[in-house]
Amino acid sequence: MLGELIENYKLKHRKSEERFKKANQFQIKGGSHNIRLFAPFPFYDVHSNGSKVTDIDGNTYIDFWQGHFGNVLGHNPRVVLDVLLDYFQQGQGLATGFPSHYQKELAELILKRIGGDKIRFTTSGTLSTMYAILLAKAFTKRELVMKVGGGWHGAQPFVLKGISVYKNGLNQIESAGLSSELDSTTIMTKFNDVEDLKEKFNTFGERTACLIIEPFIGAGGFIFAQKEYLKKARELTNQYNAVLIFDEVVSGFRFHAGGVQSLYGIKPDLSVFGKAIGGGMPVSAVAGKGELMELCNPEIGFERIVKFEGGTFSAHPASMLAGVTFLKYLIEHEKEIYPKIGLLGAKVRKEIEEIFSTYGFFVKCTGGDDTITKNSSIVGVHFVKKNVERIIYPEEVWNPEVCDFELREKIFKLSMLDEGFYIFHGYGAISAAHTEDEIQASLDAVERIAKKWTKYKLVNVNG
Repeated sequence: MLGELIENYKLKHRKSEERFKKANQFQIKGGSHNIRLFAPFPFYDVHSNGSKVTDIDGNTYIDFWQGHFGNVLGHNPRVVLDVLLDYFQQGQGLATGFPSHYQKELAELILKRIGGDKIRFTTSGTLSTMYAILLAKAFTKRELVMKVGGGWHGAQPFVLKGISVYKNGLNQIESAGLSSELDSTTIMTKFNDVEDLKEKFNTFGERTACLIIEPFIGAGGFIFAQKEYLKKARELTNQYNAVLIFDEVVSGFRFHAGGVQSLYGIKPDLSVFGKAIGGGMPVSAVAGKGELMELCNPEIGFERIVKFEGGTFSAHPASMLAGVTFLKYLIEHEKEIYPKIGLLGAKVRKEIEEIFSTYGFFVKCTGGDDTITKNSSIVGVHFVKKNVERIIYPEEVWNPEVCDFELREKIFKLSMLDEGFYIFHGYGAISAAHTEDEIQASLDAVERIAKKWTKYKLVNVNG
């Protein structure tokens, strides 16, 4: 069946295949971001607008990838584009090397929404998590970094451990070229497991600089942290004088016009934001307590300063303007945007489970938790090998004895592409640009796929 899907895909994407072969001569796997380069080859987009993307072969897809889940308003929203076009027509917008006055506006917007003291911008979530950890290590004068299994905080050397490689848990170093000390300086704990967190702090707490955690874990399975778990994380980091870092690159401004931390009522010491805060432009940020952020200040002295310098394109003027425009719109229209896409998210999660169950498949959808918010527009689909009530640990997502990753990321992905939908992690993110008809069409496609799979006698459980 996979072979048939690949052949169908190749037939529809001849120009993309040719482009891929040429790109492969100059780039590794024909691109610069591995998760975009799916097998047998990616399609190349020429036009993206709202809910849709059109490739160089003329195929149009309803897209649930949406800029790595950051495009809350859909692709290229006019509210941002029009402001940028006007800025460029004034002969402004490219990098100058001077501080853009728009960064003050963006800084103020974000800090008011999260209640932080100070903020500094850079260009990627990877850099921001690295800088946040540097600040924590400098502030505490400690070496150990604690993170959860399944937590993805970018390709930076403090945290390239325990992401997706499952071998008796999520504990493996996942990149060559790292310091041999990483295995002993990065401490793994289990997401949503209060007892394991207590045990790890009991053992390593006095030497731990920080605990970095996604309150809504992204690559680890679209799972909300349980309130009791985050409360214990806050309690333990306070007890052991460690820095609590929330990585909100995915969750920031995704469920409401602010950080998910405010939905929990838990304030970390540092927060990391990205994706949505740039309005489609490259922006990330570290924000939090003044005493921690002050370590960036060059006047603090050589022995204490953290070289959080920012980078050439940090606070890029066009990026700052896009971020200000986008966040202002989200804040002003919060009550209409988030409930709408949240209802659609809940509908998709419920009905996908029901559809697959009808045809003999055990499927669990993640991305929602009514105890945290009813406005989650994110949907993860997991083909489970046994009927579990719910998925709350990344270890379940990555354990091949529990979830069929190959079925989700190869067969289901290509099946949905064949139907005209681009999905990620089994479905992805619903934007304000998606219509109810498009959502229903995606569910109809899921039903056609499930029905077809039974004819192929393809099952993921004892059915």
